[in-house]
Amino acid sequence: MAEKLKQHVDEHKGERARGKARSQDTTRKGSKRHAARVSKANPGLDESMVLDRAIEVIGDRGEAMRWLGTPVRALGYATPISLLHDAKGRKSVIATLSRLEHGVM
Repeated sequence: MAEKLKQHVDEHKGERARGKARSQDTTRKGSKRHAARVSKANPGLDESMVLDRAIEVIGDRGEAMRWLGTPVRALGYATPISLLHDAKGRKSVIATLSRLEHGVM
């Protein structure tokens, strides 16, 4: 799963580098904060959006990747990356990141 996510993220970065931002994910291009708000209500949220949100909240890509592979108490001691296979798990990870961002946990 981690290798698949890394490959997906690398492809996503390549799309952004070529200027193919996902305009369907946001109403204002380039607004990561808005994209995260839109994605919370969107059950079609994908792994790259979760990774983008983790990087935004944690502040560093390497640390975000490490966090994704570390068991988190708020997620029942599951690793966030293990929950990315379905929409419910991705929503749980996004909610946990939001609580982290606001200092709730």
